[in-house]
Amino acid sequence: MGTKDSKAKEYLSDNTRFSEICNYVLFDGEKVIKPEDLKECDTTEVLSVFGIDKKQIVKQKWRDLLKSVSVKHTGQMYVILIGAEAQTDIHYAMPVKTMIYDALNYGEQVNEAKKRHRKNKDYRSSDEFLSGFTLDDKLTPVITITLYLGTTQWDGPRSLAEMMPQMDERILPFINYYRINLLNPLEITDFSKFETGLRPLFELLKNASDEEKLNDLITNDETFTRVDVETVAAINLFVGTDIKYDEKEEVVNMCKAWDDHKKLGIQEGIQQGLQQGRCLEVYSLVQDGILEPEVGAKRVSMSLDDFVDAMQKAGYKIPELV
Repeated sequence: MGTKDSKAKEYLSDNTRFSEICNYVLFDGEKVIKPEDLKECDTTEVLSVFGIDKKQIVKQKWRDLLKSVSVKHTGQMYVILIGAEAQTDIHYAMPVKTMIYDALNYGEQVNEAKKRHRKNKDYRSSDEFLSGFTLDDKLTPVITITLYLGTTQWDGPRSLAEMMPQMDERILPFINYYRINLLNPLEITDFSKFETGLRPLFELLKNASDEEKLNDLITNDETFTRVDVETVAAINLFVGTDIKYDEKEEVVNMCKAWDDHKKLGIQEGIQQGLQQGRCLEVYSLVQDGILEPEVGAKRVSMSLDDFVDAMQKAGYKIPELV
């Protein structure tokens, strides 16, 4: 897993941010799932299948995140499993990837039921014995959310059907399309449903390609006056900014940090301009024979070889080489 992907997983593992993502995708932002309702699960999915030689084959897949969630509905409590896949790049086989994760988890649930019933010897019929699953057994629902953290539009497939060629329409009703649950910040129109650091992160991701909008957003939106340091680090990584901050602080005033960043950039630009002007002046003196190349190199703090190379690239000639 690359640096961006591992950082994304680390950032999303926080229960407060994770619950906010779930609520946005599943309940249109309503606070149904609370951080304390979440419980970390093993992300290793194991499914045992049998080949023709009856030998056990074990397949393993690793999700980014998987959490069990206790949800109240009409006075009753039920549990679901929610997985999150953070994509910093577009994945053109995402429907297959998420389908495999979910299928492996359901397969493992069936296997666990089979182990339990064989141990308890409580099958009531040969059909239940052969299935390994009884009429009363229920599966825990598995939902996978794909969070896209890129800055270019997602043009990948959003369902299995989009990965298939055109075919006889009579066949279509028999195909499970397996739509992915994609959360794409570039498509969000109302960011007010987010109250954690996801709001500034998502807003900046959406406007990352427009420097003017990026600047207006950071300098005029009050949201950016108090941003937690983990989110600032995520913004620098995923949006591509270079905002300086003190890691010891809990929150950062991004408006001020952004202003300081711009001022520093202007100062560095001026310094680079002055240095470039100074170099051109020395190149001219060396070319005219007024300064020896060794002296010119010292004046601009460069080695003689680097100085000669830079001078020639700038279009000047060393007297000895004329």
